[in-house]
Amino acid sequence: MRQKGALKPAAVMLMSTALLLSACSGNSGSNNAAGESPSASSSGSPSASATADSGKKEDLVTLRVLVMEPGTKWNKYPDSKVAQAIAEKVGVKIEYVEADENKFNVLLASGDLPDIVRADVNKYQKQLIEGNLIVPMDDMLAERGKDISANIGTVVEYSKKNWSNGTGKLYFLPPQVQPKPGTAVKPITIGPTIRWDWYKEIGAPELNTMDDLLNALEQIVQQHPTTEDGKKVYGVSMWQDWGLWPYLIPPLTFTELTGATSDLTAAKVGGHDFISVLTDESSNFWTAMDFYNKAQRRGLLDPDSFTMKNNDYMAKATAGQLVVGPATWAMGDFNAQHTSDGKGFIVVPAGKLAWTGGVNPLGWQDKSYAISKSSKNPEKAMDFLNYIFSLDGARTMYNGAEGKDWNRVDGKPTLTEETLSLKAAGGAALESSGLGLDLNIIGLGGDMVNPNDGQPVNLFNTEEALAKAATPLEKDFAQHYGAEYSGQVFEKMINDGKLTTFTTWMNGMSDEEILKRNTVPGVTLTDDWKKKEAALKELAAREAAKIILSKDDAAFAKNKQDAIAAFKKAGADEFTKFYNDEVARLRTEHGLQD
Repeated sequence: MRQKGALKPAAVMLMSTALLLSACSGNSGSNNAAGESPSASSSGSPSASATADSGKKEDLVTLRVLVMEPGTKWNKYPDSKVAQAIAEKVGVKIEYVEADENKFNVLLASGDLPDIVRADVNKYQKQLIEGNLIVPMDDMLAERGKDISANIGTVVEYSKKNWSNGTGKLYFLPPQVQPKPGTAVKPITIGPTIRWDWYKEIGAPELNTMDDLLNALEQIVQQHPTTEDGKKVYGVSMWQDWGLWPYLIPPLTFTELTGATSDLTAAKVGGHDFISVLTDESSNFWTAMDFYNKAQRRGLLDPDSFTMKNNDYMAKATAGQLVVGPATWAMGDFNAQHTSDGKGFIVVPAGKLAWTGGVNPLGWQDKSYAISKSSKNPEKAMDFLNYIFSLDGARTMYNGAEGKDWNRVDGKPTLTEETLSLKAAGGAALESSGLGLDLNIIGLGGDMVNPNDGQPVNLFNTEEALAKAATPLEKDFAQHYGAEYSGQVFEKMINDGKLTTFTTWMNGMSDEEILKRNTVPGVTLTDDWKKKEAALKELAAREAAKIILSKDDAAFAKNKQDAIAAFKKAGADEFTKFYNDEVARLRTEHGLQD
């Protein structure tokens, strides 16, 4: 993202991407070959040049994609505009196979995987490659991957060197590759996501600390103790099937601490000195413990927080029982069901950092694609991957089809008024269209510029479109702060120095330095360290419930110190030392000394 005024061009820190979930869809983290020649257009490759005949239903090949994300919406809309475009261009139907971490590992152990695997490359490359579970793409790339080579050539070479388990072959391709920042702040999707109508009722007080957030939640719950149909309203809740996520992400905008390739370590945004998430009391984990414990003692914490899965959480959000959540995509269908009555969840300014996203020279590594050895259609899988990394494919997946959803006006691709209205209305109609439904399945970041027309592949990312396509909720939010659309609210605060971003630390750097600092290989854990990490995460999850349920300050302090002692005994500090030693080694080998 390229900010105006105070912010200079910058790339988002590679080390933050491992914490993003697709949804991350806005949300944060790390190839300049993109768009260097006309060959970067979609024409010429098997996927991009496939005719509409390949999309006849009787000819479609179903490709199953294993995703470690329970609660996605892709399968809900098999006939969306995007699904139809993929069918017409590639001749495939994409079907997600959702799994939590336990199910994911069971499937890996079975050796019988769906056609495509979407996984954290730094965590799973060794297991997938040594287990002979995925196939190298090198031969198929030459014949069926021309758009991949043209648009993300730097990523391809990086993948061969760093994500091949030492084989030098191409196994993994991460989505959302974006080598340069955009020009406007889009609607933010990760951060304190609050019921705007209720928050505005209490005057939209500043949220400089998590205690400020608690005070706001308490005021709101006092005014709205139940939903209109009599269900109890809770200030905050969480889900438990994403590991330590509820304890690591929600505090981030207040602490400016983010992880990299392990949930057990974190550093300041832009930094490379990692602290232990479990034994350092300034960490997100302990910030979250303090927040949730106070919420519990003030009657604001949903008692189901320790047993709910993500789908349960979203159902509760859809029912209007929650005041604040961690991201817009976590709040179920509430906004979709209230597009015209001014009610809804939106990310508000809070703490020190705005999760504006940015650029990702190496894409979202924790959502990297690989082709399974079990696939009966590896060539079709390659065609599909080539399509999502093509300029034509990315633009279609963000904006719809040319001639239907957008047209060329004086040579400039322009969204139709109908498409802008669809976006502005939001709700079920927009969601069912499939436009931008899952950013994790789009190979190119929305701000990547198509060299053939000079416009971003996501036409909704222009300032004109952002203003015209703002939903009623976003307009009301923006107007409250004197802006035209929601991103401008944050843009002004960033330019005034009130908020930082994932790119602020790069201000003043050259493009070459930004790229170099954002392409340091991530730490890959050995099998022994993976076992240590897993044991520590399980211990942390068990201790968290006890700490959060502490009845008073004295009990909280005791449970906290007992937990830290247990973490130290289990090797948390040794893990952190190993991690920092590896970071230092990798940086030195990459030519960085500071």
